[in-house]
Amino acid sequence: MNESQKIKQLDRMVKFIEFEADEIVQNIETQSENEYHMKKNEMILKRKMEINQLYNKKTNLINRTTATMITDQMTSAKLEILSTRDKYIKSVLADVNKELLKMRKHKACLCDYREILKKLILQAMYQIVEQEVFLILVSEDVEYVTSMIPELKQIYLANTGINVKINIDKSIKLPTQEIGGVVVTAKDQRVLVENTLVVRLLYLTQQAIPIICTGLFGPNPTRTYLRDT
Repeated sequence: MNESQKIKQLDRMVKFIEFEADEIVQNIETQSENEYHMKKNEMILKRKMEINQLYNKKTNLINRTTATMITDQMTSAKLEILSTRDKYIKSVLADVNKELLKMRKHKACLCDYREILKKLILQAMYQIVEQEVFLILVSEDVEYVTSMIPELKQIYLANTGINVKINIDKSIKLPTQEIGGVVVTAKDQRVLVENTLVVRLLYLTQQAIPIICTGLFGPNPTRTYLRDT
């Protein structure tokens, strides 16, 4: 092999080496670029997941906080409504109490009050059903209840067949804050029926509160026992 051939052979070897080197470099660059994109995508995906988790966590926290706030506001509103209703109802009952006091004091209404008192006395006596009873009254009522005793005895006899002895208890009177009515006792006060106007008003209050609420505030959709059937 002459010198010229040796040079050509050497050139071919150099070119081959350069070609392989270029391929290796290209492969390294391609692999590096692929690994870069993979790492980048992994980092992006990881960051997205972290952001989504943080977003979901904050969203859940906001939802819970909002739900708590709404519940608290609804509770506060309900309490305010109940308080307002209670004030209205007490106002209505106070007006009823005033009207009853006027009825006692107004001469034009005195007959109505006496009729009410007579019914209260008889109602209490019917619950006792004794041969002898004692009536505890406010001082102002003693005189005209004394005058109606014969009528009370007659009505009681007609309805029960018992000829009852009716006494006005002079040893004790109803307190001055009572607006009227009676307490009927028998057997040394071991049997007692309280039928004062205050007691009746309290009883009627419990019965009438749903009706008063409906009149003042409209029907309650959750209440079923007052609906027409």
